[in-house]
Amino acid sequence: MEEEVSNQEKPFLGVYFERCSTYGRFYKNREGTAYVGRCPRCGASFKVRIGSEGTQHRFFKAICPGR
Repeated sequence: MEEEVSNQEKPFLGVYFERCSTYGRFYKNREGTAYVGRCPRCGASFKVRIGSEGTQHRFFKAICPGR
């Protein structure tokens, strides 16, 4: 039986949503191919691909559409 991993143990990216002036996190998906999440204020969804040309940075800015 697999143990569930809490969000505190899962890899994440910190994100500042500029248009909504709030912070949040994107968590790695089950496949390990991307970080996914939503803006906590407007609900806009985001997907950040994981690739070999990636970065070691863990904090980013995002712009929610339509605000």
